[in-house]
Amino acid sequence: MRILTRYIFGEFIKIFILVLTASISLYLIIDVVENMGKLIEHHIPFGDGLRFFLYKAPFIFYQISPVAVLMATLLSLGIFAKYNEVIAAMAQGIHIARFALPFFASAAVISGFNFILNESVIPSANQKVIAVQQIIEGTNEKTQFARDSLWFRDNRDIYSINYIDPQKGVLKGLTIYTLDNDFNIVKRVDAREVNWMHGRWIATESIVSSFQQGRLVDEARIKENVIPLAEKPDDLKNVERLADEMSFRELLRYVQKLKREGYEATRYMVDLHAKLSFPFVSMIMVMMGMPFALKSGRHGGIAVGVGLSIIIGFSYWVVFAITTTLGYNGIIPPFLAAWLTNIVFAGFGILILTLSETPS
Repeated sequence: MRILTRYIFGEFIKIFILVLTASISLYLIIDVVENMGKLIEHHIPFGDGLRFFLYKAPFIFYQISPVAVLMATLLSLGIFAKYNEVIAAMAQGIHIARFALPFFASAAVISGFNFILNESVIPSANQKVIAVQQIIEGTNEKTQFARDSLWFRDNRDIYSINYIDPQKGVLKGLTIYTLDNDFNIVKRVDAREVNWMHGRWIATESIVSSFQQGRLVDEARIKENVIPLAEKPDDLKNVERLADEMSFRELLRYVQKLKREGYEATRYMVDLHAKLSFPFVSMIMVMMGMPFALKSGRHGGIAVGVGLSIIIGFSYWVVFAITTTLGYNGIIPPFLAAWLTNIVFAGFGILILTLSETPS
């Protein structure tokens, strides 16, 4: 039994590494071709450019590994079925569930690794990628996320924003610090909510404080205050990627902060649950891949395995995109938005796996 397990595990891992390496390499080659001109145009040093692409590798692995698991399952198990190795194993009294154990064990290890990767390496790597990307695109490279708020500089003004909804054109928890030449605060503007109206950012009510030599000299409450923020709502859409720059614990703390302060946190709650649901996709891909491989293994080949991987993987992403969009808009609860795709595909995989006790 151990010999069989090692054999199945070895074949699966070889195909998984091959598919994963080819996929990541292809992705990076296309990315290099698309961005090389911009990197040269903005005089990005070769070392920084190289790191820019290498920093993308962890997130690419995180996104592609479930499809690589699916393809490795389809190809390896399809090869076993084609040469009647599955039938031979079952003839020796080995149940199909026991035969499938190495696939699920491998997927479980990959799922755990993805979760650890997303908690440790990916957030910081994505921050570095976005920093270089902002330089390439000519956007504000001073933007950063710290202390659960978005901070960026515009001339002598430093902006701190607790929550941004680019689609609705809303900023919440805005504070603006205006500095003099010696970097002393001369004015501070606090606004609970700012809305994009008639081509301008307007605070429904704000408090403007004036300072001299670090002392408060005047404070005024102003209604319908125009905020001199140059960025339009579309310019702030890159903030939606903040969830990719935070670990689960950081995002959880941010969501709790938004709720305490009375801000809408639905979008970030969906992303929070997705950080837990997505690592399990690898195991679901095994559930989906096994019955298809057993049914088509003796009559198909590599082309069939690749084709099925593309169809199943694409279908998963379409359904996941639909459910998360519904969650972002508050149509379904955040937990369901992040987990519904997994539940549907896992249920379907278990059903067809149960009906595939013997290969055709």
